[in-house]
Amino acid sequence: MTTANYQKHHCPIAQAMAELGDQWTLLIVRDALLAGRSRFSEFQESLGISRNLLTLRLTKLCDAGIFERVPIAGSKRHAYVPTQKCRALRVVILAMGEWAEKWANDPHIHHLDVLEKTTGQPVTVGFFRREDGTIVEPDAVDIVRHGNQKPDHGGKDLS
Repeated sequence: MTTANYQKHHCPIAQAMAELGDQWTLLIVRDALLAGRSRFSEFQESLGISRNLLTLRLTKLCDAGIFERVPIAGSKRHAYVPTQKCRALRVVILAMGEWAEKWANDPHIHHLDVLEKTTGQPVTVGFFRREDGTIVEPDAVDIVRHGNQKPDHGGKDLS
């Protein structure tokens, strides 16, 4: 599906896919957020992606405000620094990782330990009540769409 097709859905998930759904894009974001990579050569080495495709993806990520292209002192090269918009994707990337660890069939999958910095205690991604922080199980959550569509309860057909 093309970016233009995603945008026609007027759905927040489709809008995110329009911005992030290109091949390699989320892995570039993963490398920046979880591995601290910021240089073109680091992304290329990690991903094995072609120079042309990596250039296109980094340009798109900069244009979208997900990365900021910053000159490296004493060099003609640039670093790609995650913006606040990019850092907000950390929870999305980690949720995808948790999902894959639970459901993927890859026996060689690298497991992620997500730990609170101050205590070293494991943390997880989840649903929490805004008012008091109470944990809410995923099956206990309803999805209500606003806008031109009628409400949708139970998480069915969000596109």
